[in-house]
Amino acid sequence: MEIYGKLCTEFYDLSKPEAPVDALEFYLRHFHDTDGPVLEPMCGTGRFLIPFLEKGIDIDGVDASSYMLQACLAHCEKKGLQPALYQQLLQELSLPRRYAYIFIPAGSFGLITDPKDATESLLRLYRHLSPGGKILIEIETTLAQPEAPGKWHEWRVTRLDGAELVFNALPMYDTKNHLQEDIHRYQLFANGHLIETEVERLSLRLYEPARFQKLLEDTGFTDIQATRAYEDTEIDGSEKVVIFRCRKM
Repeated sequence: MEIYGKLCTEFYDLSKPEAPVDALEFYLRHFHDTDGPVLEPMCGTGRFLIPFLEKGIDIDGVDASSYMLQACLAHCEKKGLQPALYQQLLQELSLPRRYAYIFIPAGSFGLITDPKDATESLLRLYRHLSPGGKILIEIETTLAQPEAPGKWHEWRVTRLDGAELVFNALPMYDTKNHLQEDIHRYQLFANGHLIETEVERLSLRLYEPARFQKLLEDTGFTDIQATRAYEDTEIDGSEKVVIFRCRKM
């Protein structure tokens, strides 16, 4: 089953049209002490990337989903923006230039669940940083496991044409491997009739902060710091979301 397909992207775009204000301000703030181009891997529909572009920041975007990139490009075109967007898996990242600042918000790195792919992804990110460059990666910790595994949850959004998108999710959690395994079903209804259905299996790896820090160290990153989400304060072990920031020396 493909993830981030057409209906998934449409639901995501309607339910999360803009980045959370505190998150966006945090990632923008950390840009200001850098000097050079920016990369947002796993950029999705552009809810972080587009505000950077609107401020005149030189930023590129990468995503594995063609549907997500199409949505991002459509939003950019409406605003007269012309970003460089690439369709690539993070573990296969190969871009023509290097970056002073790379950030992966919203826990997206956890979508890379295979340990070898995660290790290779960090190595590719390291290679794409300029010397002295900074990277921020937001992860969900093992404390963020689903509260009601094995139960279906439902959300609905309405399109401008009146059609309704219904999203059902069945979360499961593998405690031993720290893997959240969800079944997602997207249904499009028009005038009360089911028009289209899309089903996907989405996996998300949750991390113990010490484990993720070790991965960063093994990759070669230095000056590694772990902070609470959208703050610059140290973690105390109670966080569901942690942001790691580090550099390539």
